[in-house]
Amino acid sequence: MYRQLSDPIKELVGESRKILVLVGGRQTGKTTMLKSAFPEAVYINLEKSNYIDVFNSRDLERIRSVIKQEDKNKGKLLILDEVQRLEDPGMVAKLIYDEITEVKLVISGSSSLEIANKASESLAGRKKLVELFPLSMQEKLVQMEKADVTKNKPVLVLPDNSKGRFVFKDEILESMRYGMYPELLNIQDKESYLLELADSTILKDIFYLNLIKSTKNLQSLLRLLAYQIGQQVNITDLANRIGITRPTVMEYIDILKKTYIIYTLAPFTKKRRDEIGKTEKVYFWDLGIRNAIINDFSPVEYRRDYGSIFENFAITELIKLNKYNNLRYVFYYWRTKWGSEVDLIMQKDQELIASEIKSRIGTVTGAFMNTYPDSLSQVITIENISQLLL
Repeated sequence: MYRQLSDPIKELVGESRKILVLVGGRQTGKTTMLKSAFPEAVYINLEKSNYIDVFNSRDLERIRSVIKQEDKNKGKLLILDEVQRLEDPGMVAKLIYDEITEVKLVISGSSSLEIANKASESLAGRKKLVELFPLSMQEKLVQMEKADVTKNKPVLVLPDNSKGRFVFKDEILESMRYGMYPELLNIQDKESYLLELADSTILKDIFYLNLIKSTKNLQSLLRLLAYQIGQQVNITDLANRIGITRPTVMEYIDILKKTYIIYTLAPFTKKRRDEIGKTEKVYFWDLGIRNAIINDFSPVEYRRDYGSIFENFAITELIKLNKYNNLRYVFYYWRTKWGSEVDLIMQKDQELIASEIKSRIGTVTGAFMNTYPDSLSQVITIENISQLLL
C-alpha cells in the first residue's frame, strides 16, 4: 500500500543511527508500512510476543539473545512494535541504542502517551519522531488507482484559477462519511468495522494503561466532543454536563489527543484586546470514527452538520500535507470578542494564510484582513479542495 512516509522513513533509517519513533492511532497502517519498508528487519510485536519480560528486565544479554533468535535474515535493523506495552520504552530503547551499536532501532506504537512522553528525556538527541495518520486523500486515490503518485512539494494556497470543476466528488463525500482508515478499502460493511473500532479498539491503550477512573465518563465526553467539531471547547460546560471536574475534563481531552483520536486548534493572536486568546477548537483525526461515535452514517451532504464535517475534513487533510512534507506551518483559528472569525490560519515565519472553509461559498472576513493586511486569503470549498490535496 502506498504511503507517503515510506520513502522518508527509509531515508531516515539509512542516513542515521538515530532511533525512528513512529507513532499514530490504532489501525492507521504503521505495522504494514514498516514491514513493507523494511522487509529484512527483525520484527517483534510486543503485544503478541512473549518477550515483554525480557525487554522490561533491561538485561542486555537476554535482549541480545532475543534479537539473535529472531534474526532470520542477518539484518541490522530491529523493529519493536506496540512499545507502549513496555514499562519504560524510552529506557529500553536507550539501552539498545547505547549498547547494541551494530543494530539500528525503530520503535512504534499506537499512543504517544507512553512513547513520546516517557521516551523524550531518555532519548534526547537519539530519536526522530514521525507521526502516521489515517490515509490522506492522495494516498486513498492512489490506492484506488484514480490518481498518480506525485513527488511535487504541495503548496497550501489555491491557484488563481481555482474555480475548476469538482474533482473526485464521490470519493471526497465518502471520505467524510466513512473516514480514511486503510482497512476500509477492503471492507464492504464499513459501518460495522467503524462501530467496533470506535467502541473498543481506539480506546484500547487508554484502558490497558489504566489512565482513567471511569470509561463511562470518557465515552460521554467523546460523544459530546463529536457533536462539537469545529466549535470552541467550553471546559466548564462539558464538566457540568458529565458531572466531573474541570481538571478531569482537561485530563481526558489530553489523553484523547495523545491517542490520536482528537486534536485541537488554538486561537491565533498578537495579544490584541479584541482577539480571543485561549479557548481551543476541537476536531477528530478521522470522521468515520466521529460518525460512529454519534451513530450517524447518513450521506453527509444532506446533514445539518455538513459544514462542520467539511471543515474538519479540510483542516485534517491540510495538516497531513503539512506534516508529511515538513512545510512547518502552525495551524490556528482566529476570532474576535465581537464574533468575527476565520476558520483556519496557517502561520510560518512572517507568512500568514487565512482560509475560510465553506461547503458552498464565502469570503474571508474583512476584520482579519484589515488587522493583518499582509496576509494571503483564500476560500476553500468542496469544489476546489482537490486542487490543494492532489
